Amino acid sequence: MNLDLHGKRALVVDDYGSMRAVIKKLLVGAGCYVAESENGLEGLEQLKKESFDIVFSDIVMPVMDGFELCQEIRSRKEFHGIPIVVMSTHSDASYLIKAINMGADDYITKPVEPKLLEKVIARLLEGLENG
Repeated sequence: MNLDLHGKRALVVDDYGSMRAVIKKLLVGAGCYVAESENGLEGLEQLKKESFDIVFSDIVMPVMDGFELCQEIRSRKEFHGIPIVVMSTHSDASYLIKAINMGADDYITKPVEPKLLEKVIARLLEGLENG
């Protein structure tokens, strides 16, 4: 990854450890601090404890899915402005539309393509710094 993410903090929420590991490896390689959660409820609790610059969330998870997590993050003032990228094996447009309607800033299909991930991160974090 050609992106410099030193000083940035990301939360990766996915019920599959292997998928969290893939995202984490890419982010850590760019200098980013990464915290992990196995479901949306854990992710929400993590957000209450630490501050993050960006959240990556799977959609289909037990306990609380990615749609609900997006909705919870967007409904709380303390998390205002944190970009959310949802990830799913579903490439169906209805998932994308629902994710955006629930508050996601972007949608990436799995398996995650590193170059696409880099472009999404650059766009969202640049928008945050300039906005």
